[in-house]
Amino acid sequence: MKPLRLAATGSLSLTGVVLLVPILAHLLSGPPPLGIVLGVAGVLVSLGLVAVGAVVYRLDVSQTNAVRIAGWNFLGIVVLGAVFTLVFTYRPVEDAGFLFSVALSAGAVAHVIIGVYDVRRIRAEELATERERLAVLNTLVRHNLRHEAQRLLFAVERIRQSNPETAAEVEAVADDLTEINENVRAVEEAFDTDVTEVDVAATCRRVVADAEEAYGLDVALAAPESAPVRASEYLRDAIDELVENAAEHAGEDPTVEISVEIDGRSVAVTVADDGPGIPESERELVAGERDITQLEHGSGLGLWLVRWIVEEYGGSVEFDESDLGGAAVTLTFPRA
Repeated sequence: MKPLRLAATGSLSLTGVVLLVPILAHLLSGPPPLGIVLGVAGVLVSLGLVAVGAVVYRLDVSQTNAVRIAGWNFLGIVVLGAVFTLVFTYRPVEDAGFLFSVALSAGAVAHVIIGVYDVRRIRAEELATERERLAVLNTLVRHNLRHEAQRLLFAVERIRQSNPETAAEVEAVADDLTEINENVRAVEEAFDTDVTEVDVAATCRRVVADAEEAYGLDVALAAPESAPVRASEYLRDAIDELVENAAEHAGEDPTVEISVEIDGRSVAVTVADDGPGIPESERELVAGERDITQLEHGSGLGLWLVRWIVEEYGGSVEFDESDLGGAAVTLTFPRA
């Protein structure tokens, strides 16, 4: 729990509670019909302020931005409070406290809304800046990865005859760098691709057809004739990554099964194998259940690639153990 965030959002709810008291007191005094209408409106607005505090606390905004929203609320109270104090001092009216509370509650809500939109504007600008920086970083990283992988491959050719074992190790490192580069490319391009209708069943059939040639796998597939989802052509990269992961870690003669199931407004694709499974720490990292540190950062981009691509299409990823004894990864997509 963050005390400053709690204090900021709690001030919003406290404003509603404070303004609610004189409004309820006026309603209990038996005002005329118009007073009842104003009182009910004031009660609803004040209760809305009480609820807004809890809503803002749960919003995906930083602690600083939560304080900023509370600041807008405070500004509204101070400015409107000063204005109405001067007005009622200049020309006293009956039930000034009641009218003062109703007006302040409406003004506070308006300023909270302004604060939320102000925070969203700031966040949008921050995201635009971050995206620009990431685009530059991705370009530089991909260029350097490709360059270093090529240097390693040239070195392999020079030492292959004299030291074949070392050459094989260096070549494996170069292949890993190339794969990382391709994964970064796939993630970047998937984010810039328009979402359309994709038949995931047909996509899985193409994955299965290419699996034997690419990985030496005989993949079993259970899928309906058609299963359209909201995605793009990069959906195949996510499924390919899971099949490749099974081929690399399942040992000799692995068993891999892909199933496609339609359930109401969603389509689930499950890739299961009989390998050693995905370590729990790796699953927790990719699922966001554990923070990345220098000691715990996962074994590569593969599963991250799967998650990011699927989430870009509004889907989700679930890790489990398969009936075959290995891993089972389920990708769920909105049905088109």
